[in-house]
Amino acid sequence: MTVPKTIDPDFWFYTIGVNAIPATSMIKIPKVEWKEWQDKPIPKEVYEDWKKSSAFKAGCAIITGLIWRGEFKGKYLACIDIDNAKGIEAFLSKFGKTNTLEKIAENTIVEQHLDAKDKKAHVYFVVEKPLSKKSGIDGPPNSLDQEIPAIEVKSEGKHGIMYCSPSVHKNGHPYQIIGSRTPTVLNEEQSEGLEYSINQIYEEFGPTISDSNKSPTIQDLFKHDYVKFEGNNRHLDLLRMMESLIQRNKAIMSEEEIKEISKRMNQEHFKPPLDEKEFERQWKDAKNFISRNAENVETTDKSNIPDLLESIKKRWLQVFKDQFNRYYVTICINDHIECIPLDSDRFRKIVQKEYYEKEKKPLNKDRVSEIVSLLETQMIFDEKVEKFDLSLRVASRKAEPSVFYYDLTNLDWDIVKISSGGWEIIKSNKIPLFKRYETNCSQQVIPSSSSKQDNEKGFIHFLRLFNLQSNDDKILLSVYLVSLFIPNISKAILVVKGDGGGAKTTAFKMLKRIVDPSSVDNFSFSKQYNDIIQTLEHQYVVFFDNISSISNYHSDLLCKAVTGAGFSKRALYTDDGDIVYNFKRCIGINGINLVTTRADFLDRSLIIKFKRIEENARRKEQDIEREFEWLKPFVLGHIFDVLVTVLRYREEHRDEKILEKLPRMADFAEWGEIISRCLGYPENKFTKLYSENILEQNDEVIESSPVAEAILIFMDERNSEWNGSPTQLHKELGDVIDQIKPELRRSNLWPKTSSELSKKINEVTPNLKAKGIDAITGERDTKGGRIIKLMKKTEYSVSEKRDFNSHIHRIGYTDRFECDKCPLIDDIHHMRNHICV
Repeated sequence: MTVPKTIDPDFWFYTIGVNAIPATSMIKIPKVEWKEWQDKPIPKEVYEDWKKSSAFKAGCAIITGLIWRGEFKGKYLACIDIDNAKGIEAFLSKFGKTNTLEKIAENTIVEQHLDAKDKKAHVYFVVEKPLSKKSGIDGPPNSLDQEIPAIEVKSEGKHGIMYCSPSVHKNGHPYQIIGSRTPTVLNEEQSEGLEYSINQIYEEFGPTISDSNKSPTIQDLFKHDYVKFEGNNRHLDLLRMMESLIQRNKAIMSEEEIKEISKRMNQEHFKPPLDEKEFERQWKDAKNFISRNAENVETTDKSNIPDLLESIKKRWLQVFKDQFNRYYVTICINDHIECIPLDSDRFRKIVQKEYYEKEKKPLNKDRVSEIVSLLETQMIFDEKVEKFDLSLRVASRKAEPSVFYYDLTNLDWDIVKISSGGWEIIKSNKIPLFKRYETNCSQQVIPSSSSKQDNEKGFIHFLRLFNLQSNDDKILLSVYLVSLFIPNISKAILVVKGDGGGAKTTAFKMLKRIVDPSSVDNFSFSKQYNDIIQTLEHQYVVFFDNISSISNYHSDLLCKAVTGAGFSKRALYTDDGDIVYNFKRCIGINGINLVTTRADFLDRSLIIKFKRIEENARRKEQDIEREFEWLKPFVLGHIFDVLVTVLRYREEHRDEKILEKLPRMADFAEWGEIISRCLGYPENKFTKLYSENILEQNDEVIESSPVAEAILIFMDERNSEWNGSPTQLHKELGDVIDQIKPELRRSNLWPKTSSELSKKINEVTPNLKAKGIDAITGERDTKGGRIIKLMKKTEYSVSEKRDFNSHIHRIGYTDRFECDKCPLIDDIHHMRNHICV
């Protein structure tokens, strides 16, 4: 390949006047130590000697910044280094929509290589005031699908070198100046204008401007979610990482171990990672730097990290990872034991405190991050690290499934252990059971250890604070409350309904504080998926207050949350890692009316009705609060007393079949029946009430669904079953709804097409089944056409509820109706009462 003769190193050295040095451009390695010349001119004799020895044969690099000779002497050569198409687009957008690089190149020096004309460019200006160094955009794009512009700015000697014409790029194509060979000269005001335009790009695509004073800290580099893309100075960041790892760990790790950690950092933090040659070059530079500066390192930087690590490890009882591979330690603090995530702020503070106690001086945040990163790295390669499932608020162990644990979330990390033999408060627990979100949880009161009679009286008194509609509601609420302390089962969604003024919000607050005291008592729905997942992850009990309706989106999400489905979200917008959640939560909804008619939601629900408080029975909130706080220890004590009895009952009745039929929430129903018996209620009392509760919900769904109601009336006219096309059924049901609720026919509640009808039927299939109708959609007849089957299993008459004449039909889309048995045509009000003779 021939190098263009019109441009050679003399162009840069004599014509432009900057320092030019020999380099091997295809692998981007300077042949001389360029930093020697970043703040002083290269003598002409030295430069000419390089030429005579053919040092420039493999390529040329220039040191941007101060111009030392020629007509531009005293000014600065600034280079805008662009490394992707988005960068070119963003840069050109600041010079007018019609501009292209070719037009820019008519007025200043623009350099490219032919294989990447649309992706890469060097744009040079001579400026009177140097521009701030920019090493790439650190922030996220405004859209997850939007590419980040890869732009760097070099304008001073310390900013680095540029490989330039006539060098050959690593892909084999030479750098070429595509237009003018004379740079545009910008005065101080114009230089500021250029920098302002570039700053706008950084502000548009990232939260901060990454200039020389805002480069990532060492602490930032070692964060697990830190990512840097190509064209954004990955080499410098990796070099700093390597230097830090070598400096801090050389006394406790071998060179090969540190190099392996550096390789992992390269793979995790840079997109794409530096290739093997680039990595080895950075590793060599990092080692040389540490070696050259070893004598200059201050003694304050030679802290005894090995001793510090050993001191911390001596306080560890155990190091382990949870079910999502997050690392934890159980560690002695003061006179108790805590279970702490290794990457948490609390653990960092422990490291800082330990260091201060040993050295009598503070440890900076960068060093703390390095220590934590090192510890985590050591654990990754330790096959002896055990895995434990951690829970929120209530827990059990596989080794002893008939023992329950409850986290009091107090400062001493006390927990309650409940078994068939009794319950007790455990101090200094060494078994990893619970995780905590310190900013969300609040300290629970110590449960009363008084007599069972005193605790029971307190519980009965507590129930009087709720303005329940009936004694049946009291039984259901009592069983539900105790069930919240049972780990690993799905609990029914508590739906509290009733007229305004029933103190439903206050009821939710008290229930939440009995089970899962938190900095927030009640919640509202967020429109953001991740916000709701975050709330559910951080709270064991989540009550949503004053909800008028629930969207299908929220309904699906809550149904998954109570039954234990997994959720995930991206760990960071810049990578494809996931943060995985898997939990079962206790959820409640408070509204005046039924907040949803979704069958899958109501199948998982337990409806408790509140009545409006009479005016003469109202109390001040502070009086209720004072009474509640006094009762809390007794309520907790009674719940634990009941759980002891429940566990004993299960041991003594292992072979007993508790329920004859299992509803959808089978575990909840079975445990609820046992809890009910242990609370002193008759056998099957809870089961009967829960079944009636489910039927009531089913009736509400039927009444709120015109399609379900029409199908029941339609099938009441038939002996066994109906088969036909969706279009045919759509018409038949339309005749039904015309007569019972004609105003619905043109409303949004009624499906306008046969395909919409099939979807509506699928939504209420379980509710129809409860009424004795099996509905099957999606099957095909012998000719391949879609059919719907409706089959009656039991007798169900609706004739007393609705008058319906199956011989009456609407004429097309008009408001006129006709009779199959006679020629009479009239409106629905007349025809509905029409009787043929």
